Amino acid sequence: MGPTKGPAQPVGARYAVLECHLEHLHFHNSVSWRVLPTLSTERHSSNSRGLIRVHADMKRLATGVFEGGGVRGIAIAGAAAAAIDKGYEFDRLVGTSAGAIVSSLLAAGYDSSELREAVVGVDWPMLVGHKSVLRKNLAMVRRLGFHSGKRLERVLRELLGRKGVRHFGDIPHQSLRVVATDLNHGRGIVFPDALPSLGYDPSGFSVARAVLMSASVPFVFQPVRIIDRVSGEELLMADGAMTARFPAQLVTRDGSAIGFRLRFPTGSHHHKTINGPVSLATAVIGAGITAREDLPPVCGPLTQTVKIVVDQDSLDFDVAPARALELFDVGYTAASRQLESVTADFAPVDKDFVP
Repeated sequence: MGPTKGPAQPVGARYAVLECHLEHLHFHNSVSWRVLPTLSTERHSSNSRGLIRVHADMKRLATGVFEGGGVRGIAIAGAAAAAIDKGYEFDRLVGTSAGAIVSSLLAAGYDSSELREAVVGVDWPMLVGHKSVLRKNLAMVRRLGFHSGKRLERVLRELLGRKGVRHFGDIPHQSLRVVATDLNHGRGIVFPDALPSLGYDPSGFSVARAVLMSASVPFVFQPVRIIDRVSGEELLMADGAMTARFPAQLVTRDGSAIGFRLRFPTGSHHHKTINGPVSLATAVIGAGITAREDLPPVCGPLTQTVKIVVDQDSLDFDVAPARALELFDVGYTAASRQLESVTADFAPVDKDFVP
């Protein structure tokens, strides 16, 4: 992967920066659907629990927007699985943090049963290990975070590798966009859009690496280092939720766009005792992940938003397989109730689609 030639440009000019301009957004009240032949009837015939059957030659194309939320993202995966079983096909995916993980698996071609198997099979406690407060403090001083992201990146590589996906060149062009935060410049960065401006060929850049950048919660995980090959600067990339936890701003095209969002049960915010730098850092990041749930929704050209109520600490990785399955099912049930099914009898067709 050689660097992109050309003179250095100002940061604001070179980077794919995330901003929300209401005047550039197009809101849609109707859903455009396309009738397509499926490549695999097995994928759409039934879900892992045998709850829904979808006509084999029906799909509803949509852009999927997936919110970040730490461990609660397991429920996002469940909601995505339900959408697949309802007949939705996500041809474009946008995600932040945990939402970036789910988006990457969907872009790689995971079906509903495979999503379930993947998230339940992850050893969630292993991702952060078990460190004493002293070791966490030392890790913060030496490496700018309590835990290395190497274990998470290894899991991502393994999951994506099951579908033959290593680089952005292994998935359809523009099918996946993930949001990260450039700590050095205080800017939101969109991958893979920003890669050419940093001197990288997107087709040869690791999807798992980009997703890790989006999911590296500050303090909890060490920031991910990347060299800007144009300027020679070392950049620290971290959780995209600091930029846009719910990146609906990136949806700019006509057609159906569905957002998947997390909510706590009403009045169920958990009290956290703060008695030192480690607990303070954890509380600050936890608040950054969840506090905005009490505010009005952000702008975005969405045709529908699936709201998933999850009572789970976003940063509590002590999740056993049984609990992971519970969280997955919470998301699955929420989306199943809020999304319509595709049927052979009712399928409006995009007037601009040519079979």
